[in-house]
Amino acid sequence: MKKYILLFTLLCSSLFISSQLYALPRFALMRGEANCLGCHVNPTGGQLRSGGGISYAINDLPMWRRGDSLKYTGQISDAVRLGGDFRSQVLAFSQKGPFAQNRADTTLSILAFHAMSLAFNIDVQATNTLHGFFRYDPLNNLNSTEGWAMLHFVHSSGEIFQSTDAVTNAYVKIGSFLPAFGIRFDDHTTYIKGGNASLSGFSPDGFFWAPGYRDVGAEIGGLFFDHIGVTAGIFNGSESIGNSTFSQSNSKALCFRLNYAGEIIEDMLSGEIGGSYYMHGNDPNVSNANLTLTGVHFSLRAGPVTTLNEFDFGSNIPVARLPMAKAQALCSETALRITKGLDILFRFETFKDENPAGVTNSEVKSRIMIGAQWFPLRFVEIRPEFRIAHVTAPDQIDATLMDDITENTFLIQTHVFF
Repeated sequence: MKKYILLFTLLCSSLFISSQLYALPRFALMRGEANCLGCHVNPTGGQLRSGGGISYAINDLPMWRRGDSLKYTGQISDAVRLGGDFRSQVLAFSQKGPFAQNRADTTLSILAFHAMSLAFNIDVQATNTLHGFFRYDPLNNLNSTEGWAMLHFVHSSGEIFQSTDAVTNAYVKIGSFLPAFGIRFDDHTTYIKGGNASLSGFSPDGFFWAPGYRDVGAEIGGLFFDHIGVTAGIFNGSESIGNSTFSQSNSKALCFRLNYAGEIIEDMLSGEIGGSYYMHGNDPNVSNANLTLTGVHFSLRAGPVTTLNEFDFGSNIPVARLPMAKAQALCSETALRITKGLDILFRFETFKDENPAGVTNSEVKSRIMIGAQWFPLRFVEIRPEFRIAHVTAPDQIDATLMDDITENTFLIQTHVFF
């Protein structure tokens, strides 16, 4: 435990001399921005939008915008901002493959509606630099709440330390939240995030960043020269047990992320490159060995085309709460801007895991997605997607045999946000 605290202290001490930055979502990259604070209250992105994010949602995202009379800001007072994210989808699913109860090839089909989230957010800005954030989602029973306090000790207001060209912003955040790792893809079913369990019952896929994943701990971060920065965090480590209010062991999880981003050609070409590392030492809830996860990511925007790419690999990774000897995942997503408010999306993913007992027949999964992201009106997103997934996996009855299973999924997701 002492070595983890020492390592965390040394990393925090080196924050001001490191060359690092936050991972960029696609919209920030398209705008040529180098951090998430331009649109979100959370420095690492996602969730409640700041004034800049609200302005972008009103003026730049929607396909159809009539008049300039809308004055919505999310502010209910000078110090309090409200927000919400409401997602639902209709899903048509079909899988063909052998099932344990029936060795013959069988097709399973499902058509269903799915309520995904009903999240409410509130941010209280006690001072120019001190925030309190709370999120509640009654549809997410496992991790329905998130809450943290954040102090910007380097800030443009100069309340504690005045920001400069060298140190643009620095903060410390304490509470329950998602550790900063990799790219903030907004689809939690990607293999590099939480994956998705098969509706027909073959083993789940993806890493442990499940929907609404939360951990309890502290994070420190900084942004330098508008292009380089760092985040580092120490947490209880809840990758095998869901949201952990109390630590389940004496070990602690450490999470680091570093990036560099910026415009290469003004208004035409911008890029981002970085890496992340997560370690949970000797957690008895996972295994007797350290859990390690390393990620590298690269993003590029050239005119109307944006691509986000991330490759993660690690050892003793809990998949479906069972530790794997090794696991790796790749996600590559390309977006083409057709017109204002409409992007065409293409995504390719792979996932491979190995049984810790040394079984040679590892599962190998791949999936492609073709879809669109449409913002017809202010604060409204409609996303149709068609996914084709394939897995080669050990048979559920005879592990010496390998089964080929194919999944086809069509979904339309509706997202209302403010």
